[in-house]
Amino acid sequence: MAYPKITVNTGLALPVIAADSIPIPYPGLPQLTGNNTANTADKLVDVGADFSNVVVHDIVYNTATGTIATVTAVDSSTILELSADIFTNAPNDTYIVFQGGPIFEKRIESSAGCLLYIGSTATVAAVGDEYVDVCVDTVSGTVQSPNTVTFKNFKVGNYLPVQVKKLRINGSSASIRNQACIAIW
Repeated sequence: MAYPKITVNTGLALPVIAADSIPIPYPGLPQLTGNNTANTADKLVDVGADFSNVVVHDIVYNTATGTIATVTAVDSSTILELSADIFTNAPNDTYIVFQGGPIFEKRIESSAGCLLYIGSTATVAAVGDEYVDVCVDTVSGTVQSPNTVTFKNFKVGNYLPVQVKKLRINGSSASIRNQACIAIW
């Protein structure tokens, strides 16, 4: 018997930052939060942090700028090397490190996914402004062979009719890429 996939009962939600190569992090993972304390290229530096339990592939959100990267190395208990230069405005850059590493990568390979509520940062000024393009990877694909689908002219304020594991930059309207959409588990 089929079940309605739109039914959400866990109460876990997360604003989504679009990325072509990084999945939506699961908000139930252990998280570290804080402020970047130094501007160093491709690094997250927080002299007050304890990154000793962070591992390669953990996902990092810069919540101030709406940018995302993964951990590529743990330089010390206060410095992480990242896949992109997303921290350039110390001490105003705030972060979340979603800790899951290889376990999280394996989870993403499974059928686990989320509902995606489509929001927009654009002000609806005229008829047509409330429609956006949404490009996602669904749960039926794998990291090596993703099932990428683009919903053209999708109405803002609705849920996608598929379980999602990634909101992509390429193929998605600019107004939905930076924390406008909400992932719900």
